[in-house]
Amino acid sequence: MKRISGKLILILAALSLMNLPAQAQLSESSQYQNLLTTENATDFNNGSWWTPRYLADYALIAGGIAGYAIGRDLTPRQNAMIGPDYNPDDLISIFESDELNRTYLDQDVEESVPEYWMYRAIALSGAFLAGMEWREQRGRRGSAQRIHQTFFGYAEAVAVNAAATELLKPVFARLRPDFRERALRFHCPDLTAPEFDIHCDGFRDRPLSDDPDEARSLYEDGRKSFFSGHSSNAFSLFGYTSLAVGGRYVWGEDTSRRSRIFGVTAQTGMMAFATYISASRVSDGRHFVSDTIVGGAVGLAIANISYWRRFQRNGELRTRGGQSGYAAAEERNRAQLHLSPWAGSQGSGLQLSLSF
Repeated sequence: MKRISGKLILILAALSLMNLPAQAQLSESSQYQNLLTTENATDFNNGSWWTPRYLADYALIAGGIAGYAIGRDLTPRQNAMIGPDYNPDDLISIFESDELNRTYLDQDVEESVPEYWMYRAIALSGAFLAGMEWREQRGRRGSAQRIHQTFFGYAEAVAVNAAATELLKPVFARLRPDFRERALRFHCPDLTAPEFDIHCDGFRDRPLSDDPDEARSLYEDGRKSFFSGHSSNAFSLFGYTSLAVGGRYVWGEDTSRRSRIFGVTAQTGMMAFATYISASRVSDGRHFVSDTIVGGAVGLAIANISYWRRFQRNGELRTRGGQSGYAAAEERNRAQLHLSPWAGSQGSGLQLSLSF
């Protein structure tokens, strides 16, 4: 080029003084960052949004899964912290109990909400979150970091709650309302003494299971009433999902009347289903009311801790300095530089325009 524009010199000098990064002007279609490129074109590839502190989250999730597996195999203590104690040498007192006389419903057959429903609920809630994030990506409002935080927060809520529930049940060792019939169906097939006839009549040919190991497992489960696992799990997974919906569609920054109607409807439906699950455990004779209330409170508490330590009140991510990833991207894009050829009567060169 024969001559450099005086405008170019002035603009470059101003940039050096202001220490602003020069970048090509974004087109209107790419103003919002793509899902896989997160906050800028290199964030996903170089992992600039990832921090080592996430390792603690991964460890917490892994520990929750391990705690859940360990708790499932723990034998409850005999001296219950709540309600009557378990005394295997005094079966008559159990057989005559008025507090534990609810009818035993066959596991996963006669229950209103079988245990495998809870695993399906976990999968369905996860699918709901995936659909929500996919919709946001289509609207150019998603990021890899937000997907990471949403799903690992969900996994943390589910895993930590499951571990807390299964590890604490054997400690409290509360007998279930249907424990009397469990004891009759477990012990009576082997009790031949005449003094047991009045209690065991009709139960000797009705074992808890034809498999002795399974029968033992169902009997020991009858000593794990406090607190309700169905209730805690339901309120943790649906509670977290409801909070995620709220951050996106109810109290988030870019909500509308239509999004709020959808969000509140979804939240109401999920929490109503969680309440139904808890109520069914009482009506089925699996738990006392206090078991479900405490279980629901524990689940909600864990869901709230897992969500709010990742997201702000406006639904944006919590990052360093409290600034969300999306807001940080917008801040970086606020000062933009456009480079274009320039020609005039006195020569030609390059012209730069700066926008804020």
